Amino acid sequence: MQKTNLNLYKGPFSTSAKLTLLAVTVCLLIANLALLQETRTLARSYSDSQNQATWFLFHLSKELSELVSESSRAEDSSYDLKRVELKYELTWSRFDLLINSRESDTFLSRTEVKSFFVDLFHQFQTLEQPLQQALNGDDKAANLFYRETSRLYLSMIDYVTRNFRVASPLYKEQQTRAQLLFQAQFVLLGIFVLCAGIMAYFFYKEARFHKKMSLTDPLTQLPNRIGMFLHMDKYIQDKEHFSIYLLDLNGFKAINDNLGHQAGDAALQEVALRLKKLENASVRVCRMGGDEFAVLCKHITNDEPQVLNQAIHQLFVPPIVLEQGPAKLSTSLGRACFPDDSENVDALINLADKRMYRMKFSR
Repeated sequence: MQKTNLNLYKGPFSTSAKLTLLAVTVCLLIANLALLQETRTLARSYSDSQNQATWFLFHLSKELSELVSESSRAEDSSYDLKRVELKYELTWSRFDLLINSRESDTFLSRTEVKSFFVDLFHQFQTLEQPLQQALNGDDKAANLFYRETSRLYLSMIDYVTRNFRVASPLYKEQQTRAQLLFQAQFVLLGIFVLCAGIMAYFFYKEARFHKKMSLTDPLTQLPNRIGMFLHMDKYIQDKEHFSIYLLDLNGFKAINDNLGHQAGDAALQEVALRLKKLENASVRVCRMGGDEFAVLCKHITNDEPQVLNQAIHQLFVPPIVLEQGPAKLSTSLGRACFPDDSENVDALINLADKRMYRMKFSR
């Protein structure tokens, strides 16, 4: 019994493969968007951190440097220490603003930065006692206050110089993170482009497959009626002289009625295989439908049509071998020529069809 090959009706790629590729492509797209967002967030954080660092450090260093300047004259008995006390309070407020204000959250988001300034503030708070002693006339306390404020100021300047310049360890770490994100994004983008290219190839192959299926008879794998019209249209555009032979099988109905439709399908496939042996650069075989076939022949030589006519009849001399046994088939032929008989395709087919039936019923 003839088995139907279902693979002929399927696309060149399995549904699971296409769905898997589509899912991977979508995931890569989402991952690229997530990495892009992370890169933007990191860049914004870097910019905000630099801006906040500039603002807070400028005001803190200004107040602390002025405090150092004022306290350097604290030992002078004629100097008003109330000015030192005022600068101390202003510097205290700058420290408090830096550490406790929400506006400095980005600047102090790194643990080591916050730890340094909190510790620096604690050291600064311990200077309140020597300042009070200096206000009461203790010169040693005034000198101690000056040395300690100078030390804190230089410590802060050293820390800022090391950690908030472009080549600082903190910003190098951020730069490394940014580079890693960029590299990951580049790799994912490359894979995404590859998957998109494979998907485009899949769609291209699928489109070609479906186009071929629309032009191909699924049973015999010959060009169907539409495919035949396309071949004829190309011959006409190329200004080729050609003939069309329409074939109708004699005895096919008996095979269908007595042996079944599967036996009939097997007979059609065998006839198609025999007719395909005629194909060359000038001959094309098509299936019109039912038990009718068409052969297109370009007139390369003057005797080509007559030779092809004889060759077609010779193909039906051997019986068709089926599982149920041999079956005899013959054919009726009708031929029309372009442009001798007509320059209109429909008129050519109609003429060939009439000549075929005239031959069929003349037997």
